[in-house]
Amino acid sequence: MSQPIASKARVIKILNRIGARGILTEVRVQLVDQPKMQFMRTVKGPVRLGDIVDFEDTELSWPSSSRSNSNFGDVC
Repeated sequence: MSQPIASKARVIKILNRIGARGILTEVRVQLVDQPKMQFMRTVKGPVRLGDIVDFEDTELSWPSSSRSNSNFGDVC
């Protein structure tokens, strides 16, 4: 079992509020160390454009050859 790795990502777009009371915010983030990699995350608490978000994720430890580049870098 692989260890989760901590990563830092910059918020580039705020999409919408989700959850029963709107506590969570869905955002599009861009990895700080790999600027071409973008994906959506759910953030709890206040967030603004340009904020740096720390998170742990085991998905980032997958080999890059198994990923399709077509899912990353798309503009909403």
